[in-house]
Amino acid sequence: MATAVESEHGRFVLARVQAERSVRMVQLGAVLGAVLCIGLAAALQTPINQQRRDLQLVSHSDLYKDLPPVYGLVGAAGGPVRALTSIYLWMRAENLKQEGKYFQSQTLAKWICTLQPRFPSVWVNRAWDLSYNISVGTYTPRERWQWVYNGIRLLRDEGIPNNDRFAGLYQQLAWIWFHKVGDRLDDYHHFYKRQWAANMEVLLGAPPAGVSDEETINWFRPVAEAPKTLSELLAARPGVAELVSTLNRLGIDVNATTNNNRVYHPLEETFFRDYTRWATARSLAVLRSKPFEVSPGYEALYAFFDNAPREEFNALLAYLRAKVLREQYKMDPQYMLDLTSQLKTAKPIPIDWRTPFSQAIYWAMYGVQKATELKTAREFDIVNTDRVLLFSLSKLRESGRYVFRLNIDSPMESHLTISPDFRYLEAMHNMYLELGKRHAEENEDVTNRTSEVLKVGHINFLRDSVVELWLAGRKSDAQKWFDYLATTYKDDYTKQTQKDYLDGMEAFVINQIREKVDTYNGCLTTVYAMLSRSYDALVAGWPDEYSAQVAHALRIYNLYQGDKTQDPQGRRTLPPFVQIRAQALADYITDESRPVIYGVWAWQREQDEVKRECYDYLADVLRKRAADDDLDPAKAFPEPPGMEQWRREHPAPIKPEDLVRQEKERQKAQQK
Repeated sequence: MATAVESEHGRFVLARVQAERSVRMVQLGAVLGAVLCIGLAAALQTPINQQRRDLQLVSHSDLYKDLPPVYGLVGAAGGPVRALTSIYLWMRAENLKQEGKYFQSQTLAKWICTLQPRFPSVWVNRAWDLSYNISVGTYTPRERWQWVYNGIRLLRDEGIPNNDRFAGLYQQLAWIWFHKVGDRLDDYHHFYKRQWAANMEVLLGAPPAGVSDEETINWFRPVAEAPKTLSELLAARPGVAELVSTLNRLGIDVNATTNNNRVYHPLEETFFRDYTRWATARSLAVLRSKPFEVSPGYEALYAFFDNAPREEFNALLAYLRAKVLREQYKMDPQYMLDLTSQLKTAKPIPIDWRTPFSQAIYWAMYGVQKATELKTAREFDIVNTDRVLLFSLSKLRESGRYVFRLNIDSPMESHLTISPDFRYLEAMHNMYLELGKRHAEENEDVTNRTSEVLKVGHINFLRDSVVELWLAGRKSDAQKWFDYLATTYKDDYTKQTQKDYLDGMEAFVINQIREKVDTYNGCLTTVYAMLSRSYDALVAGWPDEYSAQVAHALRIYNLYQGDKTQDPQGRRTLPPFVQIRAQALADYITDESRPVIYGVWAWQREQDEVKRECYDYLADVLRKRAADDDLDPAKAFPEPPGMEQWRREHPAPIKPEDLVRQEKERQKAQQK
């Protein structure tokens, strides 16, 4: 019995040993198989990653490679940790925003972006929240601009550098510039425009007035072509070294850098603001009644500006401007210059970087260029970015000319007048045609026209342009674009010329504006507005634009007067046109919302015929305005020649009290 048990036990032990040996063999085989698979996977990883890069299935093969340290450190955390933390921060940020704790909400927004730096939608959402939602919760222009600009900076300074080939980020940045800053939907848009114009004018200076497009472009060229490093500048111009040493002794570090937490570059605060003050003072010196007085503490710096060798100083100035553009505003000066020849015009046209639309154009065009490097770029994002480009060109045509007088101490109180810039009409039209080819459907005919997806915008833009050109006195240009509309965009159903165009260009324009000029007050208001705008062109150095505006104001005047000349009492007839011009000039000069220097330029550049009409009753006001700004009245507002003869030919009208006095004297004489 015992023997049988022992035998059974032996077989059990043997079977167990064999089983364990089999298990170990299976485990060993599994381990060897796993090692083999891992080895094969490792061997294939490199070609797979290369293929992913070649096919551009991802924009970054390593999500955290080349990120700034703060993002890389966060990237070391596990995915679940980041996900849970992000969810919590999103909820907390929304609650803080609802409670009006905007600064805390902004801090959390930065943390959210830091946790997900390669997720473009996060940057878009947070920037939109800052520029649109939080900004409207504040109540002063300065506060609103701060939040609008915070959204811009979040995209421009951090979101795009971390995701530089995602069109959606560029589209959102361009849209904020176009819509929030440039358009009229925000109650404070005028303040935003003035603030940004002030920023750019302090940095780049005011574009030269009254010169050709080529000269204006060449004015910016030294900035675009400036060396990228100080050592390169010193190698090219050794004399700059002495200027750098002098600035260092004055406490200005030309090697200063910035960071994403700064709204302004240190050089903007220590150098460019003071240089702008000096340049403004020197430009007005010839009109002042006494020498300019330098504020205490600025004597050495202003002496440096006065005495620095011009060629060396201009080279240093261009270098510093380019340095600030790259470091603070993330803009490439050479690309800024190149854009002037990329707007599809026959000749390059200058870009005024003080306008928000110039920023929208820069980021839209640069963004599409970067995004098209990706084979997986979304067509939807590119179309929307192109739309912002077209909208911005349209706005430059409508309101791209700035007459700007900087108030450096209160930028939002600077004087800004906006008028159309017809140079962008050709750019806008040609860009519609080019982008129409890019976005056309298969087999769609885009010969000399844009695609269906862009057609409505193109038509509306050209219709408005025909009216504006006619209003500006450019009849031949208006006819050119009217003919294009009539022959290119026919009725969708009948394929015949649309009804609006059948009676010709003059009838089309008059129908558009008839309601404005069909009444005495409406016509007078329109004429005054056009004459006022003509003076904006005159003081900005655009004499052709001034002449065109005056000519068109006369057309409107004659259009109204046409059937009023036989009015026996003159009840509906307007005053003589020269008197209306004189009144417009007087209103322009005496408007205290405008800088005195604008009045000086308008007065000195206007025709003597107009000035004689208003000089006598303006003389006291002109002297006071000049004195208030420390100007010599005789130099600022000189008496127009021929006044004595004009006075003899235009005796002052008799006042009512004089008539009463004369009648009493007559009656007394009769009684005697």
